[in-house]
Amino acid sequence: RLLRSIFFPYTTRFRSKQWYQRRVRGAKLPDAKAANSIWKDVDEIDMVTMLNLDEIDDLFQSKKSVKKDGPGDGKKKAIKIIDAKRAQNFTILLKKFKKTNEQLLEIVMNCDKGDEITLDMWEQLLRYIPTKEEVQMLNDLENDEETLASLNRADRYFLSATSIYHYEERIKAVNFKKKFDERIKNITPKIRALIKASTEVVKSEKLKEMLTLLLGFGNYFNFGKRGNAMGFKLETLTKICDTKSADNQLTLLVYIVETVEMIFPELDGFMDEIAHVPVAAKVALAELKADVNDLQGGNRLLIKEVDHMQKNPTLKGASVFQQQFKGFLKDISETMTELEQMMGDMKKKYTIATSHFAESSNVEPETFFGYFNTFILQYTDAKDLLVKKREEEEKKKRKQLAAETSPSGASSPTMRSHSPSLLSSPSSPIPAELIVDLLPSLETLEQQDHDLLMNDLFAPQPDAKEAAALNTGSMRRRRKRKEQSSSVSNMERER
Repeated sequence: RLLRSIFFPYTTRFRSKQWYQRRVRGAKLPDAKAANSIWKDVDEIDMVTMLNLDEIDDLFQSKKSVKKDGPGDGKKKAIKIIDAKRAQNFTILLKKFKKTNEQLLEIVMNCDKGDEITLDMWEQLLRYIPTKEEVQMLNDLENDEETLASLNRADRYFLSATSIYHYEERIKAVNFKKKFDERIKNITPKIRALIKASTEVVKSEKLKEMLTLLLGFGNYFNFGKRGNAMGFKLETLTKICDTKSADNQLTLLVYIVETVEMIFPELDGFMDEIAHVPVAAKVALAELKADVNDLQGGNRLLIKEVDHMQKNPTLKGASVFQQQFKGFLKDISETMTELEQMMGDMKKKYTIATSHFAESSNVEPETFFGYFNTFILQYTDAKDLLVKKREEEEKKKRKQLAAETSPSGASSPTMRSHSPSLLSSPSSPIPAELIVDLLPSLETLEQQDHDLLMNDLFAPQPDAKEAAALNTGSMRRRRKRKEQSSSVSNMERER
């Protein structure tokens, strides 16, 4: 091999260059086998010297990749400014605007003076504010025209957005303005509900009496009539319905409802005095505070931005910004002041309410008012259950009465005498069909009395003895007829 490299330099020239010869695919024959074959007399060197090696180099040699630092050497890799998924989503959003990048950026510059973009689209645009890293990468490409020309739409938009002074502040300002009324309408009722509910549970006399009644039941059940507890935690309100009678047919809460109706009817409307509790029980105080803080923070940032533009009127778009937001800030200043006062009032009254019931001031309104709201719902359910139970009992009584008065279920007079009279209670009127059945009997009795009267009036006058005998017999017959009439009448009434 050494001699071949000395006398045939073409085999070493390949090593002097920074590329490698392409391989010819094949299996090499071991020297031992080649010595006893056709290959023993073959000499390829003579033939190789006759070949155009330079042409072979150009056609079949593979250059080794070499990293070069000089500008313009080799092909540059594509630069990704925005994350692929983020760029794809933002490109889809840009298509929804149905505007070019230049038109959209012009709207941002003018702070949507003509109301050309909906609130929802502004909220989406706020999600795609260029980050500091993206802005830095865009600035690095400022003089690279070749790379700038290959950017996709999302990259080009971000690049153009960096040229707008306070691009992010403008989008935030427009979002704040467009969402302000909606957020105030969402926040204000929650604050007012907490203020009113806090006041109601403290001042309600019926609620106080109801809690007193519940305390009495609790002390009697747990410690006897004298009682030992001065009060109970509000969470107890949610557990009263768990106590059941010995036969499990009645809950303590249903019994309390019945007791209130029978003995303390004035307490039945206690829930009317705490009407705002159900609404307050749905308010998440942490979220409410976050919304108010966000609203106050947005207001402060807008005031700062308007002041900055006012001090730098030569900035591009400064005058438009002031026109759009200076008057708006003046209009909402009173609303923001009122909002801050309401929040302070709410915190104060809520603290008083929690302290009034010996609860922690840190308890959430959802929990605090939730105790009352749960009791109201359970109390209402117990009332409905009691009404349903009474209706079922009344229905059962009517069914039993109908079975006793039906022809198939008719009983003997002795048995009837033990049945309740329909006339015994003014609340049980005589059925029309029973009156129709009684009319013939009543008419017969009336006719018999009329005949007796006529006989007495128009009969011939007897002598004294006969008159006495007749008079006695007549009186006996009358008394007997009257008794029969009374018996029949009673039986018909019972029917």
